[in-house]
Amino acid sequence: MNENTDDQRINAGRRIKTARSLAGISRKDLEEKFGISMHTLQSWELGRNPLNEKTASKLVEILHSAGVSCSMQWLLNGSGKSPSLVNAEFVPFPTIDKDIAPLLSQENSIQKEIEFFRSNNPNAMVIMVSDDTMEPTYSRGDFVGGIQYLNTPDIERCIGHDCIVELNEGTYFRRFIKRKNGYALVCLNAQTKIEEPVIFSKKILAATPIIWHRWKLTKPNSSQNETA
Repeated sequence: MNENTDDQRINAGRRIKTARSLAGISRKDLEEKFGISMHTLQSWELGRNPLNEKTASKLVEILHSAGVSCSMQWLLNGSGKSPSLVNAEFVPFPTIDKDIAPLLSQENSIQKEIEFFRSNNPNAMVIMVSDDTMEPTYSRGDFVGGIQYLNTPDIERCIGHDCIVELNEGTYFRRFIKRKNGYALVCLNAQTKIEEPVIFSKKILAATPIIWHRWKLTKPNSSQNETA
């Protein structure tokens, strides 16, 4: 029987946020695409309200659709399968097409790097880049990580860096800038297709300056390398 103590709710909230960040799903995405309101999600992630089995099951399905696999038990109480990239679970490389196998092997390597980074850094946070806002330095599908800071003095030291920044409205990956009356989250890509290239806020919940960046190597066009 699960007891919804304060610590258990807080830890469950951290697990939800960890899995969501790895999948590159924002709070806004969950609301617009899956019908889970940002306020409800925030209440879970901050440990204000308990997570039940029905909701945990739905979150597992959503995460899987975004390329991340984890168990319902892990979300609820920390036991069972922790989050991992779906592609990293493919093992029988010899039976897979020769062009696909190296890509799956790369996914497996990325997963191991993420786990190593988390295990060696307290309060580590890793997300998958899900849009074009930080191109060309960071591309869609890249993984970035850092140490999350929650206290205002620590957050202030993150100014001027590329950061994963958490606001009441959601989590964003932008250049973190100080303004006279608050902060600005700024895109690096001047030609980004998103609606809000600059986000202004007076309150920052957390900031994670990027110290780790893992990008995927795309397979070159084999037809250009083949001779008749």
